[in-house]
Amino acid sequence: MLKKCYRLFLGLLVVTGSACVTPTHASSASIVITNIRAGSQVSALEEGVVLYNNSSFELDLTDWCLTNKSSVKFACFDAVSQNEVSIIPGYSYATIVSSKAVHNENQANYSLVYEPGTGSSGSIVASADTVSLIDADNQLVDQFTWASSVSSSQQWARTKLSLLPDLFIDTDASIDWQKVAFSDFPLSQLQYREVQPEIPPEQPVEEPAEEPGEGPDTDPQPEAPLPATITELLPNAVGSDTGNEFIELYNPNKQLPISLNGYKLAVGPALEKVITLAEYILKPGEYKIFSNAELGYSLLNTSSRATLFMPNGDISSEVPMYNSPPDGESWSLVDEVWQYSNQPTPGALNAGSLSNEDEYEAQASSSATTTSKPCVANQYRSIETNRCRLISSAVSSTPAACKVGQLRNPETGRCKAVTSTTTTTCKEGQERNPETNRCRNVKQLSTATYAVKGATTKQQGGMGWYMWAAVGGIVLLIVGYAVWEWRDELKKVLEAVKMKFAGRAN
Repeated sequence: MLKKCYRLFLGLLVVTGSACVTPTHASSASIVITNIRAGSQVSALEEGVVLYNNSSFELDLTDWCLTNKSSVKFACFDAVSQNEVSIIPGYSYATIVSSKAVHNENQANYSLVYEPGTGSSGSIVASADTVSLIDADNQLVDQFTWASSVSSSQQWARTKLSLLPDLFIDTDASIDWQKVAFSDFPLSQLQYREVQPEIPPEQPVEEPAEEPGEGPDTDPQPEAPLPATITELLPNAVGSDTGNEFIELYNPNKQLPISLNGYKLAVGPALEKVITLAEYILKPGEYKIFSNAELGYSLLNTSSRATLFMPNGDISSEVPMYNSPPDGESWSLVDEVWQYSNQPTPGALNAGSLSNEDEYEAQASSSATTTSKPCVANQYRSIETNRCRLISSAVSSTPAACKVGQLRNPETGRCKAVTSTTTTTCKEGQERNPETNRCRNVKQLSTATYAVKGATTKQQGGMGWYMWAAVGGIVLLIVGYAVWEWRDELKKVLEAVKMKFAGRAN
């Protein structure tokens, strides 16, 4: 009977303790960054980032990008064609690595391969950096910042909450991350899908009325289509080259547009960098620039060249090799001759260089003129030189407005959710974190076997009323069970006591 009572007591204690356990974390249904690799023992350019869909529903990652602490978009999910989208299923991974890390044939296919930065540390700096995930609307989705260096054999990894399916902690705090030994990234599960474009209803075509004397033999011959050509390069921009270098394409046709889908742009001294252009309709006579931030190429400041290939592989346009281009001067095709020009004209007709005297007179006349020719859509007018410059080279002073329910942090300049001014009281045994304003368990110091200077012992409070109620219930159950088991013996004892007292009364 004592064994039965002991087992009953232990069982009630386990049930009571389980009821008092509080869940420690909760995951958010969104795309999160799970792994960051800033280099390897072989090269600092062997980088990689892993994304994970922390929810059960699929999401479209088309035009999403990764940026570093310099706000450089070093990897983007660009659509190969106008009707293609990048889909990540629920509870699935998307693996993004640099081209220097793709050297193992047994490694699984990657979702995205990008060219690392031209510096020795690449696009991600191991000592201190920030990796951000930006959606198609340039809104921040997830971000991790570190200030402690990670070794070449380690990586940053987000803490998992559970397996099958994988769930990751997402509290936007440093406790989400830890340094671990590097291992191969998980298999990429990103999917590419074609979507059917909406076809507008066909409009009836009106036949033009024939003029008297015109017939089939007098119709003008259709214009022979000409391919797109390269007309201008800016290899050595003033200041930072990132986002300021550009390659200009031109449609020489007077009536026919050109689709750039399938065109290939080769850049470099040996044309080693080949970029397949996405769908873009180049209007007749239109100039279009592509910056190095958009396509991920680099125009060397020493010597390089470029060649444009048509979709069938034929050469559409070749740019001869340039050497030591001056700061701020473009390599331009002017009057069918390639030459340096101190008048870069991105997105417009090229112009030759001005002499020092001509440039001074042009600046003087532009300052004396009250009205100037307006810049094109992707340019702004410089206050210092009164000339048109690319918008991409200017830093916007007015950030985009935050979404509803968010406000801008004055320290970081990022949007964050509006925190309610009223807070609930933390539970017993918890305290409010002054940094995150969240309730957390009160940590107790471990008992030291030696004296601690300045330490005082604080008497902890007793058990709560619910624990006393549980213990009282257990004691009552044990006593009741003992009375039931020994009911015959207790009855005999009571009768003996009764007879003893009855004998004394006589």
